[in-house]
Amino acid sequence: MFVKLSPAKAQNQKLTLDSLFVTDYLPYAPETCVKVYLMGLNLTVNPDNSPEMIAAALNIKPDEVLSAFKYWEDQGIVSMLSLSPPLVEYKEIESVRKRILTYSKAKYKAFNDQLHAMLPGRVFLPAEYNEYYAAIETLHVEPEAMLAVIAYCVRLKGDTIGYPYILTVARNLAAEGCLTFERINERLSEFDLYDGEIKAIIKALGQRRKPDVYDKRCYVKWTKSLGFAAETIVQVAKGIKKGSIERLDAALTRYYEKGALTAYEIEQYETARERCVTLTAAIVRVLGKYYERLDYIIETYTQKWLDYGFSDDALVAIADYCFRNNRRDLESMDAEVTAFYQKGVTTVGGVDEIKAEAVAADIDIRKLLDAAGEQRSISAWDRDYYRTWTYSWKFSLPVVEYAASLARGKGMAYINGILNSWQAKGVSTVEEAKKAGAKSDSPSVSAPTTKTAEELLAGVNTLDIENL
Repeated sequence: MFVKLSPAKAQNQKLTLDSLFVTDYLPYAPETCVKVYLMGLNLTVNPDNSPEMIAAALNIKPDEVLSAFKYWEDQGIVSMLSLSPPLVEYKEIESVRKRILTYSKAKYKAFNDQLHAMLPGRVFLPAEYNEYYAAIETLHVEPEAMLAVIAYCVRLKGDTIGYPYILTVARNLAAEGCLTFERINERLSEFDLYDGEIKAIIKALGQRRKPDVYDKRCYVKWTKSLGFAAETIVQVAKGIKKGSIERLDAALTRYYEKGALTAYEIEQYETARERCVTLTAAIVRVLGKYYERLDYIIETYTQKWLDYGFSDDALVAIADYCFRNNRRDLESMDAEVTAFYQKGVTTVGGVDEIKAEAVAADIDIRKLLDAAGEQRSISAWDRDYYRTWTYSWKFSLPVVEYAASLARGKGMAYINGILNSWQAKGVSTVEEAKKAGAKSDSPSVSAPTTKTAEELLAGVNTLDIENL
């Protein structure tokens, strides 16, 4: 189990959302952190939950799940009991006003004086002071650096900005190694350089708002770490439905992982992906299946088959071949595709040729079943027998038909026994088969008999049993 309830919360027997979470934490937390908290809370009733399960549900990475829970641990509402294996415990939520530690007023007098001068009309409650002091000491941020962060956030959001937002910005900067006034001032000045580009991105997403620190951090990531050009980011933003910075970040990260960094490469990737989606939908429809999401099938099967060099119509033809031969699942089709590939057949013409051979073989197998008195549908076992007799043992169809006539009413296994004995004798024609007849020392030719355990043991020497 990855997430669980604390004993106090488990006694309640209900997965309700604390109102304090909504009023004191949710408004100031990053969107991904809120989603992870809620999804994890929902999964606490499932003993098999994991970071991967939460990541899959939210379309993010497992590392982002752990980072989000680290954020909530810092907020004091979860505990990360273990990292290997990961184990998170949800705690009872207390108002932030109750979590006030004692800090030296003399130590932070200069900090307080500058804070009041920066926001002269604001009334500071003890909880806000406490959170600033705690961040300074736990993040090892210089007081002057914290003041620089506060001033920057006030400039972006106004005098009424909540301190949780300020603290989130400070934590993110600290995670990047910005702990001194010089480093933070340098980073924030860098952010200001990108205002024009970020405004264009927000407009392309269909939003009307001012850029915030999260937007700017993402922009630095996209351009500096991932290597996207500003115009490419805008182009991608225009194509995102219900656009948000988080969705844009996920899209750009996916393109980066696929090696698509330019507008042309992204267009090629999307074209190829659309092809995969259309092709995969056609394949599963021919197989008689339905899947709500095709991503896993594309990554596991379709893309591999295309990498083999198969054309789209060849894969659809193989799906039809599988359906007609009652191999109507993706694993069976994968085996058939691999078999075609090993034969060097990757085009629809080659597949159709083999399908025609299979149809012709089924006609011959139908004749054999009729000769043997078998009034039933052709099975996979019948086809395997036929392939062995004609391709491996090199018997002609007339010879096999004659064997079937000798085995009338006794089944394909009996035919196999006759042909096996003829192969050992070097029989190759009907005339030679007639001379050989159906009699053989091969036990597979004789009709099976059922014996009791006592009858079987009666034929075994007592001394042999004792020596077993």
